[in-house]
Amino acid sequence: MDDLILTHKVTSYECSDDHLLKPECFMHFCQEMAESHAELHGFGYEWGMQSRMIWVEVKGTFEMLRRPEWKETVSLRTNTGTASALQARRFVEMTDAKGEVIGRADLLWVLIDFDRRRPIPLKRANLDPSVTRDCPPITTEIEEPEWPAEMPEGSILTAPRRDVDFNGHINNSAYLIWALDALPAEERPGKAPLRFHLDFKHETFAGEQVEIRHAVVGNKSRHRITTGETLRAEILIEWA
Repeated sequence: MDDLILTHKVTSYECSDDHLLKPECFMHFCQEMAESHAELHGFGYEWGMQSRMIWVEVKGTFEMLRRPEWKETVSLRTNTGTASALQARRFVEMTDAKGEVIGRADLLWVLIDFDRRRPIPLKRANLDPSVTRDCPPITTEIEEPEWPAEMPEGSILTAPRRDVDFNGHINNSAYLIWALDALPAEERPGKAPLRFHLDFKHETFAGEQVEIRHAVVGNKSRHRITTGETLRAEILIEWA
């Protein structure tokens, strides 16, 4: 499929108190680019709902080489990469006015049955899983340190309804927000996330209680969001 390129002017509500883009807002950009690109090629939200199917992101690696400033205009480019029988790969690249890359994302998505909440083979949706696209390396792998054997008890959160998205579950970006909010300022190993990887394991719905635990080693932090023995999401952050 052809690339989709859109521009966006960073708003005040997308920025932190330093007037720079919040990390979770880059995730929002990627989600919107994914829907716009899928819709352009006939595989967007409305197409899916006709057959009770929805796209769900299951993994994402994000890299913020430079956080754009309030009122700065950025360009966003997306396309799909290699796909397996169940997973479609997507990349997003963010550039500034000079054309320099300031952000990247490498994402894995699956189609799930909206009612049964189970993955659907891409062939059933008339999507060819054998299609591949040459994609440049768009992210730098996060090297993990040796983590403590156990994480201390964390904070308890009741998943708020405001974090629910069109798919009826907690939006992916909320997990990053929860993890960042639960990490005390004095424990943060840097000013802001440089790279972050999210691995989504199970859906979370409004009203469910989750526990957010974390560990910090060097300039890395690891976050686990669980309900009882069920792992909902795991997040790895490299701080700048």
